[in-house]
Amino acid sequence: MMTTHHSSLSTHHLPWLHRWAVLTVCATFVLLLLGAVVTTFRVGMADPIWPTYLWHLLLVSWDEPRPGFLIEHSHRLAGYVVGCCVIVLAVGVWRSRTHPRLRWLGVAALVGVIIQGLLGGFRVKLDRMLGSDLALIHGCFAQIVFGLLVSLAVLTSENRPAETSLTGLKRIRRLSIATAILVYVQIVFGALFRHTFSSWGQRGHLLTAFAVVATTVWLVREVIDLPIRNKRILLPTLCLTALIAFQLFLGVEAWMVRMTAVDVAWQAVIRTSHVLVGSLIFACSIVTTLQAYRFGTSAAASPNASFRRREEVAA
Repeated sequence: MMTTHHSSLSTHHLPWLHRWAVLTVCATFVLLLLGAVVTTFRVGMADPIWPTYLWHLLLVSWDEPRPGFLIEHSHRLAGYVVGCCVIVLAVGVWRSRTHPRLRWLGVAALVGVIIQGLLGGFRVKLDRMLGSDLALIHGCFAQIVFGLLVSLAVLTSENRPAETSLTGLKRIRRLSIATAILVYVQIVFGALFRHTFSSWGQRGHLLTAFAVVATTVWLVREVIDLPIRNKRILLPTLCLTALIAFQLFLGVEAWMVRMTAVDVAWQAVIRTSHVLVGSLIFACSIVTTLQAYRFGTSAAASPNASFRRREEVAA
């Protein structure tokens, strides 16, 4: 039996840091939810003033704001909360006894959140000049930041010893990377259509969906065929499959509500849910990829690993 060792993915486990990373991911998901609602109702310019104070909603008259104003400022408030969470996370990762690459990943997440906040502000300030183009970049970059935070949540978790053959694991790693890339490409096409109503975005979003389904089915088959089952790979893969099945339903429903006269609130629920499930699919593909690379890491680094390898060579 052959094992593999990826020291860059081996971390010193700190329970509080992992919990904080998971909390940050949850807060970011709420931020994505509010951002999706902003786009659904087209209220990104409900307040053309930026920057605003964190407590801005407490200073305005509650008789004055319209629903779009409240949605937009709730999105800004969630952005402040996520920013504070990421600052604590980045400092915690940097001060912990983790691999240097993980420390720099924390820095990258912090820089990404700062850039995302600036993109949101520039989207308001430069709306007349750039229109929805900057909103498109803001939406696509949000998924990258979300992916970085999900990666931190995975890599700060405990990596329990496990050992398996490289034969099937290499294919799982390649397939999970391909799936994550295809999912992000599909998200970009979806954002292009959602923000600009581009026919190319619509076509690309639909065609990429077939590729995502194909790679996911292949990935699930390879994971099930592993000689040693590992729930840390199996669970995100099964979640990925279930989410994609649900996403197909939401995609068809989103198409139908555009073609028929249905309740506006139901249209908003379907479109927003479609965006959010896409984010969860992207997160699951990242988790699957990272767990596939971590699978076998601890075993290769264990005290008995070198002895087992010598036995394998002798055999």
